[in-house]
Amino acid sequence: MSSKTGLDGHQVIFDGSGIGDFCPETSLLENFERQKIDIPNLCRKGKCGCCKLLLIKGNVRHEKQCVLCEEELEENIILACCAYSQSDIEIELY
Repeated sequence: MSSKTGLDGHQVIFDGSGIGDFCPETSLLENFERQKIDIPNLCRKGKCGCCKLLLIKGNVRHEKQCVLCEEELEENIILACCAYSQSDIEIELY
């Protein structure tokens, strides 16, 4: 998987399907919304845990959140509202 795919951002595979480029300056949740893909979400601030995703491949930068425990973080669980792509990624709903 390459780390960058041009000017538009990082390639994202979601639940087994390529869904295009995500802007690394915008949260995964906001990128999903731009792609017209609905994923569960409520608070948009890392407090409810509704938007949990499993990071299968790649790297994300995770902003401050208070709902994921250390075990979940070690298992590559991320929150779409607080995560930003740092490379091409593969993710799925958790």
